[in-house]
Amino acid sequence: MTADETTHDDDLTPDSGPLPPTGSGEFSAAEASFISEMGSLMERWGLPQATGRLFGYLLLRNKPVDLDTMTRELGQAKSGLSVAARQLEAWTLVRRTTRPGSRRIDYEAVGDLQHLLLVNNAHMRKFTETLTSGVPVARGEARDRLASLAELFNGYVEQTEALVADWEARRTAAS
Repeated sequence: MTADETTHDDDLTPDSGPLPPTGSGEFSAAEASFISEMGSLMERWGLPQATGRLFGYLLLRNKPVDLDTMTRELGQAKSGLSVAARQLEAWTLVRRTTRPGSRRIDYEAVGDLQHLLLVNNAHMRKFTETLTSGVPVARGEARDRLASLAELFNGYVEQTEALVADWEARRTAAS
C-alpha cells in the first residue's frame, strides 16, 4: 500500500468500517444491495450499470477515493471505472479532487439532495424544451399530446425547483 492509498478512520462507512471488495464478496449484504440497486436505477436513466454501481459505492464513502482503490474494492477494471467516474462527473454527481503533492485523482459523490434534484431538473428542462419544440410541427392529436406532455414536465420542473427552494430555506432557518 502506498502513502496515497492509506486508509484513515474517517474513511469508514458509518457502521461497518472500510468497504470490503465486491470482487471477493466482502461487502455487507446491505452495502452490496445498495450498490447493486444504484446500478440498476442508473441503468434505467440510460447510464451503464457499472456507472450506477460506482455512484452507489461513492455515496457510501466518507472520503474521496482514487481509481486504484475503487478497482481493488469493486473488483472492476480501472479503465471501466475511469469511464464511469467521468460519466458521473459529466452528470455532476461526483467531483474530482487532487491531493497536495500528488498527481493522483480522487472522486467523491456530491451528496446534496438539492443538487441531485437540480441535476435531474436540468435534464427534465431539456426534455421539456424538446417536447415544446415539437408542438408547432405536429398536427392534430399529436400536437395536443406534445403540448400536454410539455405542460406536465414544465410543471414538474417548476414544482421541483420550488421544493428545493423551500427545503433550502428551512435548512438555512434551522442552522
